[in-house]
Amino acid sequence: MQALLESSLLLGGIAQLMLPDLAASQVVQLHPLAVVGFTGALLNALNLLPIGRLDGGRIATATFGQGPAGIISGVALLLLGLQSIISGDNPVLLYFGLVVIFFQRAPDLPAADGYTGVGTPRQLVNLAALLFMALTLLPIPTDVASSVADTLI
Repeated sequence: MQALLESSLLLGGIAQLMLPDLAASQVVQLHPLAVVGFTGALLNALNLLPIGRLDGGRIATATFGQGPAGIISGVALLLLGLQSIISGDNPVLLYFGLVVIFFQRAPDLPAADGYTGVGTPRQLVNLAALLFMALTLLPIPTDVASSVADTLI
C-alpha cells in the first residue's frame, strides 16, 4: 500500500501529515474505506482532466472558449501519453487516455451562450479544480519521500 500512497502528491502528503511514522514503514495497512476514498479522489481527478467532453474539458471550454479548449485538450492528451512513456510505473493515465480517445469521439454540443465570459469567482473555482487535479495525479517525488522518511527516523 506504500506505492498507493506515493502515487499521489496530495493524498500521500495528507497521509504523511496525519501519520508521520507512515513514511518510515515499508508495510502500511489501510482501512478499506481509505482505499475507496483514494480511488474516488483519483476518479474525480481523472474526470477533471481538460480533455474533450470530460468535466475538465467543459470547464476549459467555458473558461477559455472553443478554440483554446481544443488546443488544451490536445496538449493534455499528449502529456498523458508522454507520462506513460517516461514513467511506466502507473499506467492508469494511459488507459484513461485511451478510453477518452476511443469513446468520446462525438463533438460536444456548443454552449447556448458562448459570448458571456466566466466571472472571477467561477475562475477561482476552476483554478481550485485544476489544482486538485494536478496535485492528485502527480506522484510524490522519490527525493521528497525519502527525505521525509530520513527526517522521521
